[in-house]
Amino acid sequence: MNHQTSLLRLSTLKAAKRLRVVITVFVKYGLGEVSEALGLSRIGKWRCRQDVCPTSQEMTIWEKIRHIIEELGPTMIKIGQILSMRPDLVPTELTTELQKLQETVPPENFEVIKARVERSLGKPLDKVFTQFDEKPIASASLSQVHKAVLRETGETVAVKIKRPGVEKTIDADLDVMAYLASLAHERVYSLKTANLPDVVDELRKSLSRELDFLNEARNIMHFNKCFADDPKIRAPNIHARYCTYDVLVLEYLPGLRLDKFQGSHKRREEIARRGLDCAIKQMLDFGFFHADPHLGNLKLGENDELIFYDFGMVGRFTDEMQSAIVDYIIAVVKSDAKRATRVALDMAVKVPPLIDTMRFESDVMHLLQRVTTPIDDTPNFGMFLLELTSLCRNYGVYLRPDYILMARALLATESAGHVICPDFNTVAALKPVALRFMVKRYSVLFSDKPLLGDMDNNLRLLTKMPERVDKLFRIVESGQFKVEMEQTDFPRMVDRMGAIADRIATGLIVASLIVGSSLLFISGLGPKWHGVPILGLIGFTLSGVFGAWLLLRMVFTRK
Repeated sequence: MNHQTSLLRLSTLKAAKRLRVVITVFVKYGLGEVSEALGLSRIGKWRCRQDVCPTSQEMTIWEKIRHIIEELGPTMIKIGQILSMRPDLVPTELTTELQKLQETVPPENFEVIKARVERSLGKPLDKVFTQFDEKPIASASLSQVHKAVLRETGETVAVKIKRPGVEKTIDADLDVMAYLASLAHERVYSLKTANLPDVVDELRKSLSRELDFLNEARNIMHFNKCFADDPKIRAPNIHARYCTYDVLVLEYLPGLRLDKFQGSHKRREEIARRGLDCAIKQMLDFGFFHADPHLGNLKLGENDELIFYDFGMVGRFTDEMQSAIVDYIIAVVKSDAKRATRVALDMAVKVPPLIDTMRFESDVMHLLQRVTTPIDDTPNFGMFLLELTSLCRNYGVYLRPDYILMARALLATESAGHVICPDFNTVAALKPVALRFMVKRYSVLFSDKPLLGDMDNNLRLLTKMPERVDKLFRIVESGQFKVEMEQTDFPRMVDRMGAIADRIATGLIVASLIVGSSLLFISGLGPKWHGVPILGLIGFTLSGVFGAWLLLRMVFTRK
C-alpha cells in the first residue's frame, strides 16, 4: 500500500480522528518522538506532558507497546493478539509481551444485538428461537455468544453474533496503521527491512477472514468431517440454515477447562498424548488445522473427548509443506541440523542469495541442542519452531504464514498438554510419529519423496531448475525484472546534494548581480558617486563578496 493510498483512506471513515488519539497515547507512554520521526508532531498537542504515564520510564519498549494497545481498546487488542501469533512479522520480544494482553469487553446492549440478529436472519427473533438469553455467555472484541433454543427443533444452541459497527472500527484502526506503516517505511531507514506495509496487509487479511462467520462455519464443518470416525475429537455442529456473515448458530456444547481437570495421572497423560496426536494428524493427514488451540478454545467433554471451539483462524498445508513438516519432526527426533536447515530454506518465501549457510546451520544446531537436551526435562518442539522463525528473520529468511501458524498451534497444544500433564514429553511422544513417516518415506511405493538422502536433495534441485529458469524468463518478459540497490550512506549523500544545491544557488545569485550591475553601469540610471552609478557599484561589491565566499568555501571545505 503506497503513501497516497494510505493518506486517502485516512481521510475517510473518520480515521484522522483516530490517528490523533493514537499519537496522544504514544506521547502518554513516552514515545512522542515517534510522531516527530514520522513528521506528525503537528497532529494533536503531543508536546503537552501533563498526561504522561508516571511509570512509563520504568517500562521496556515492548511493555509500552502492550499498554498502548490495551489503552486503544478492544479492536487494537484483537490486532495485538493476532500479532502475538506472528513472530515472522514482529520481534520475538514483542510477541511474548503481546501474549499478556487481557481482553475485557463489556457486552453490547441486548436491543442492539437483537436488531443485528433479526436483520441478519431476516426474521423476528421469536420466529427463530423460543428462548434467547439476554445475558451473553461470552463476550469478546469482535463478537459475543448467547445461549438460545431453536424453535424448529427445540435444541439448545449457542448463537455467536458479530458486534455492530466492528467492521468500521477495525477498518479505521487498520487505515491508521497502514498510514503510519507507510510513513515509517518511507522515512525510517532502519525499518525498511521490516516492510511494515506488508505487515498491515497480513493483519487486514487475517481479520477479514475472522470477521466472515460463514468462513468459520465451513472450517468447523470440515474439521468435523475429518474426525467423523474419531469419537474423542470433535467441534460443535453447525446449524447451517441459520448461519450468515454476521451470525453463527452452533450446537451448545459446554466443556471443562483443562486446568480444572482432576483426573488420574494416567488419564492426564492419555489426554495430553491425544491432543498432540490430533494436532499432528490435522497437519500431516488432512493439511488443515486449528491455528489457535489455547485453553479457552480447547476443553474436555463428559467422556474425555477433546472439544475445539472458535475456528476463525486456521492453517492449510500443501502436500509439499506436509512433507517439510515430516522432515522437521525427523530432524528434531534425530537432532539433524542439516536437515532442519534445508527444510527451513525450502519453506521460505524469501531467502537472501548470499546467505551464510554454514553459519545458519550452526545456529540451528544450537537451537536443536536446547530442545533435545532441556534443563527442565520438558522438551518443546513448538518453541523450537518459533525460535527457528526468529533465527530465520535475523538472517533475512521469511517463512510462509501457514508455517508460523503451525508453530504457534503446536506450541499452544504443547502448553495445554503440560497444563493437564506437567511431565508430558513432547519429543518422546513424537518419536513414534517420526518412525511411522520414516518407514513410509523409505518405502518405494508410498514414499512422499522420489529418492532418499543426499540424492533426494540433489534430485529436488535438478527437478526445480526448469521451473526456476522458466520463472526467471517470465519475469524478464513481463518487464518486472528488478535489481535492488542499497545506498548505505544515504544521509551523507543527502547532505552533499544539499551543499551542491547551495553552491549552485549562490553562483546564480552572483551571476545575476553581475549582469544587473553591468546593465546599471551601461544605462547610467540612478544616483551617482564620482560619475559612477551607486546601485551598479553596490551590485558589483555584493557579487564580489559572495563570489569570494563561495570560492573560499569550495577551496577549504572540500565537501
